[in-house]
Amino acid sequence: MIHSLAIKNFGLFKDVNVDFSEGINIITGESGAGKSMFVKALISLLSGKVPKNLRNNEGSISAYITVDDKVKNELKDYIDIPENNEIVLNVKFNEKRSVFRANGTIIPKTILEKLGSYIMEVHTQNSQVLLRNPKYHNQIAYNIFKENIVDLIINYEEKYREYLSLKEKLNNIPTDPSEIYRKIDILNFQIDEIEHISPRENEDEELKIEYKKLSNIEEIKSKLEKSMAILKDEEKNIDIFIGEIVEDLSDISNYGFEEDLNMAISIQDMISELYSSLESKLYDLDLDPQRLEEVANRLNEIMNLKRKYGPALENVFENLEKFRIELKELNDLEKILNEINPMIESKKKELFEIGERIKVKGEKILRKIEDKIKKELLVLNMKYAEIFFDFKKLKEPGKYGTYSIRILAKTTPQSPYLPLEKIASGGELSRIILAIEKVIGESHLVETMLFDEIDSGVGQRIADVIGKKLKEFSKVKQLIVITHMPQVANYADKHFKIYKIDKNNEIYSQIIELDDKKRLEEIKEMYGEIIIDKEVFNKEVAENET
Repeated sequence: MIHSLAIKNFGLFKDVNVDFSEGINIITGESGAGKSMFVKALISLLSGKVPKNLRNNEGSISAYITVDDKVKNELKDYIDIPENNEIVLNVKFNEKRSVFRANGTIIPKTILEKLGSYIMEVHTQNSQVLLRNPKYHNQIAYNIFKENIVDLIINYEEKYREYLSLKEKLNNIPTDPSEIYRKIDILNFQIDEIEHISPRENEDEELKIEYKKLSNIEEIKSKLEKSMAILKDEEKNIDIFIGEIVEDLSDISNYGFEEDLNMAISIQDMISELYSSLESKLYDLDLDPQRLEEVANRLNEIMNLKRKYGPALENVFENLEKFRIELKELNDLEKILNEINPMIESKKKELFEIGERIKVKGEKILRKIEDKIKKELLVLNMKYAEIFFDFKKLKEPGKYGTYSIRILAKTTPQSPYLPLEKIASGGELSRIILAIEKVIGESHLVETMLFDEIDSGVGQRIADVIGKKLKEFSKVKQLIVITHMPQVANYADKHFKIYKIDKNNEIYSQIIELDDKKRLEEIKEMYGEIIIDKEVFNKEVAENET
């Protein structure tokens, strides 16, 4: 659901904010006031296609949106949606470029289009509507089946997961047997090479430290000997001096120097401890002269492993485990090659058998839905319009079954069934989609629908019928409706008006929410000469509100 929309410097809109409600949000205004521009702003936000002639400097369109868990699940691979299911979409633009953001993160245009297709449908002649996407038809039918033939769908999904797993295994098998044996040889060599050297965890770092120490042994010995001489070995050394200090402080300790004496004794002990440590390290330096060469060779072997299988030593260990797993799989390959193709064919056969059973039951369900849609179309003054769910068998089982299901429509008895995107009239298409969505209801994921002049080309009576149908539909979906017909506007939960203002010799478009009084005035103005009797008008409005 779209809760709020903000538009800045887009076409004639300078700075407008709109807070939508659940139910029906009606937008009216005179021709040329900016209603089509408002629709283009919504399309720009949801598709990233900002018309060049409507771009102004420092322009932006943003919306605060919430989605249900089903939509959130569909979008989880594209953006991170927090637990409260909130999305903030933003498009910033100038005359040369546009930047798209979702929840503060910059996203490409393709991702924005994907998000927009699940957030709102814009029903105009040329708009991109999710229901016009044949792939989505399968998803709709499948969701209907899931509610009515649960056991078959669960069985199909389980078998389909197994089928995909087998296909993945087959795809990982080289088609050329010689390639398999070559890979086995390579893996054996790689495993043997790593196991022969058999490095320990962090051994490379330990060897680097030791190599550096051994490479500078003469300098280290010189420094250690000098330090030890200063500490104790010279005739005059620190140990003698600190000993004299201890002795002197001991003589005067009874005069308030006990703490100082203890400190001096502690320093004397630390000097002895330091001397012992340096002496031990100096002794350790007197090792086998070949040790430097051994360390260098060992370090070179490990560095070579890191270059080939690294970059880090931990990557070498990870690759070793990976090589072992791959080798085990390839050693079992002959068995897999003999078994996997028959297993895939067997699983495919099972899926097609389940798919046929789903089709038989699914067709009966969809035929009933077709009849319901036809009744809705009849009420919407489309007497000859019909909908048909067309089944075409697939060569391979798919995520949504073994048949491609497409929604086709026709508007006259003699015309053939056509895909929805090929229906010529925008008004007809909007009414057909309204009828479909009203019947399908919760099976259609998109929560918000925008209908741009769905009442185009119809009379007053049918306009009132359309208004009633929109009101019924608004119980399950949020609707934004652009209309010229007062009969439709009567059913608004919120009513907005777009109008032009003259400010500093410049023309701008503005949108405001109408209160009850201004709403009645706007509807009366929309009726125009149709309203002859004020009492009749007020009674009609009151009845529609009831």
